[in-house]
This record gives sequence, structure tokens and C-alpha cells, in this order.
Amino acid sequence: MKKAVLFLFAASMPVSAQIFAEHNFSRKDSLHGGLRPERTSYDVQRYDLDIRIDTEAKTITGFNDITFRVVEETGKIQVDLFDNMSVDSIVSDNKKLTYTREFNAVFIDFADRLKKGSRHKIRFYYSGTPIAAPRAPWQGGFDWKKDKNGKTFAGVAVQGTGASLWYPVKDTQTDEPDKGATIKVAVPNGLMNVSNGRFRGSKDLEDGYTRWDWEVKNPINTYDITVNIGDYAHIHDTYKGLDLDYYVLKYNEAKAKEHFQEVKTMMDCFQAKFGKYPFADDGYKLVETPYLGMEHQSAVAYGNEYKKGYRGNDLSGTGIGMTFDYIIIHETGH
Repeated sequence: MKKAVLFLFAASMPVSAQIFAEHNFSRKDSLHGGLRPERTSYDVQRYDLDIRIDTEAKTITGFNDITFRVVEETGKIQVDLFDNMSVDSIVSDNKKLTYTREFNAVFIDFADRLKKGSRHKIRFYYSGTPIAAPRAPWQGGFDWKKDKNGKTFAGVAVQGTGASLWYPVKDTQTDEPDKGATIKVAVPNGLMNVSNGRFRGSKDLEDGYTRWDWEVKNPINTYDITVNIGDYAHIHDTYKGLDLDYYVLKYNEAKAKEHFQEVKTMMDCFQAKFGKYPFADDGYKLVETPYLGMEHQSAVAYGNEYKKGYRGNDLSGTGIGMTFDYIIIHETGH
């Protein structure tokens, strides 16, 4: 799916582009970035994530159901998962599949060759401790913080680093799940998880965890799929038929209600210049995060501390930059 790129906001600032140290490219890089037959032979249709996050141990356990269509006959596909994470098992049609690992690439073998045009689903069970971000969002990973009340406040940002840092995925921006995704995340009671798309309900698992279910209808870039964990308040609004939802730390609720009013004038501007907001089926959300921001589709990460400008500064030096919140405009613009 193509996305409008607002060069005015995106070209000069590295807010949503992560920093890469110079290094000699290796086989590991080629496996991560290359388009070889094990990747091009299949087209992802949807992802269905179902995971549990232990916020004290900072671990993930669960699975991703990957539904795909075969583009070219094949007996092997590549799915990606960082090699510090464990592959517990991979199952299709109630049978375990064999696989081999090379760096972050998992090569999955099928007993019978998959015919062109056929559709299949694998369930990829995994677990582990995902990398903590050295400097989110510029250097990717999970950003683990505590809010002012000492409660977990966490999120993930993996642009550039890759979505396979925290879940098994075909980690290339050339293939978005055509039929969207579901993201089901269980977190300790007293916390909420907010992901992309529409909220589909929560379930008390009666073991100290509550699962929060979200569904995305539109194709979505894999690095945009996200989790945000916190003691959130939910603010709902509408504007010209578009649902606007804000998830903010509870003690920031009053401040957010006032500050986020500028979303409406922003939407007027963007829709006048670039056309209708493309993800209306999934709604529009701002989600407060412990890091500065990221363009997570339909769940835009916001961490500018309710300040005008960029962290309270005018990047333009003209005074105009202090008339709006740079992060809201920039990240939504992506």
C-alpha cells in the first residue's frame, strides 16, 4: 500500500528514521534485506498475533498465524525472527514443520511442494526477551519505562531495525498483509495494551493477565504493527465522520483533551491537500508513548509531552513552529 510522504516534515528531521552505524554489510544483512525465492514465492494475506508480555521479566510468549498465498511453487519459505528469540515450534494443518535458522532468517520446509495460487496458514510459536531500544525511536526495540506512579509504561519502535525484532514476520516492506491483522496482547491486570486498528474487546484470563484485542482492516506495513502498554485513559471524539481516539496516561487526561483539539484542524488541512484519510475503517488514534513518536498506522505514537513545536522548540526559527505540535503533524503525515 502506498503512503503519502510529506517531504516538508519528513526530509529534514530524523524523528521517524532510525540511525544506522556504518558497517560492512554481511550475509546477515543480505538475509534481512534481500528478496530471494524463499521470500518472493509467497504473498502474505494476514497476520494474527496472540502473545503475552511479562512486563517484569520483559519477555514475550505466544504465536503468530501467518496466512499466505503462493505466488510461485515452492517447498520452502523464509520467515524472519531475531536470533535472540526462540522458535518454539511451527505448525501447519496440525503437523509440525521442520526448519533451519541462519542469523535472523528462519527457513521453513514443507513435506509437499506448495502449488502456485494455493493458500496456506502456519502457526509460528515463539518466545524470548526482545531487544531493548538503545534510543527509541531512532534505534529500535522495546522502550521500557515507568510512569509517575511507578507503573509500567512501554512501547516498541522498530523502523529500520525490523519488525522481526519482536515477532515472526516476513520482514520486508515489499509485502504488507493484504487483509490486515489482528493483534491480541495479554498484559498484567491493571495495565492496558493499545495496538493498531479497532478495539475488539478485552478478556480477563483469570491468571493475573488481561488480553486486549485489536483488528486492522487495511494493509499495514509490518514495522507499523505495534504494542503500547500503560495505565491509560481513553478519550473518544469524532470529527466529520472520522473516529478520533486518544490513549493517554491517566494523569494527563485533562491536558490531552485540550491539546489534541488541534488534530481536527490538522485533518482539515491534510484532507484538503492530500485527499481523504486513508484508514477510516481502522479509525485514527494517538497513543502516548515513552519515546518521542512514530508513524504507527492508525495508532500514532505520541511522546512530545503536550508541547508546541518540537519538544517545546521552534525548528523554523520564525515563531510559526510554536503554533502547533510538531510530532502530531509529522507522525500523522507519514
